[in-house]
Amino acid sequence: MMTWSIAKRLPLPGTESLRWGLAALVCFFGFLVLTFPYGPLQARLLQELRRTSGWEVQAADWSVSLPSTIEWKGIIVTGPAGIIPIAAVRASVGVFPAFTGRLALQYVIQQSGGSAAERGKAATATGSVTAASWSLQSPIAVKGHLQQIDLSAILKPYISRGTIQGDFSHRWDAIAGLNGEGTVQADITDFMSERITSGTVSIPSLTFSRIRLTLACRDTLCDITELKGDGIDGSFAIQGRITLQQPLSQSLLNLSVTVVPGAGFSQKAAGLSLPPLQPGTSVTFKLAGPIMSAKVTL
Repeated sequence: MMTWSIAKRLPLPGTESLRWGLAALVCFFGFLVLTFPYGPLQARLLQELRRTSGWEVQAADWSVSLPSTIEWKGIIVTGPAGIIPIAAVRASVGVFPAFTGRLALQYVIQQSGGSAAERGKAATATGSVTAASWSLQSPIAVKGHLQQIDLSAILKPYISRGTIQGDFSHRWDAIAGLNGEGTVQADITDFMSERITSGTVSIPSLTFSRIRLTLACRDTLCDITELKGDGIDGSFAIQGRITLQQPLSQSLLNLSVTVVPGAGFSQKAAGLSLPPLQPGTSVTFKLAGPIMSAKVTL
């Protein structure tokens, strides 16, 4: 018993070395976190977002929270349809990938206001960004999940209401241009558009209970593999291709749209300069040109 008691008090061989090794590792980890070039990184992230989206993005201030999270404050995003409300943006930097010079970010974007927030649901976009270096050299991969994002806040004045949730991913093998490939899968619920006039054609406000979208992109070409919706105004199905351009608001549409009017749409179309549309009878037309000024032809 005495021998066991003495042995219990003696340090195990190598214990002190292990403690010093762990302490050195913790110090090195802390040094890396504190000296990581967050300033150039956050500026480059905002620059790339402006370049790829064509939107104007400004941040009044930014800060770093331990262990390694960048938070932007006073975010103002101006898109083609106006200011997009953003409550907060946070990006957590992966420190261990930085050991090898790579960039790994986990991001959270919280939308402010909107119908989803009013119903008490979290309107957020979450996901990850990985790159060959922290300066965003290719290849770059982006993944994300949309949770109850309010479309009316992003695409006003064209959309009155609607929430979207889904997943997207994209990978760029070259930093220049729009080269790469990716997919988008999304569901839109409680959708209502505003009345849209394009030239001599006027499209009335439309209401759909659900819209399903599946999109596959390679380089500058995006094929719509599924885009269907149904609701009180009937149903529709869209096939075709989108040719991406910079800024994205100037991308080109080449779509075939098939509409099966419902009772609600027939009532709305009665007062417009549209051909007679009987409920349940399908109509197909073409939609071509830039997104913001596409032409409709029967």
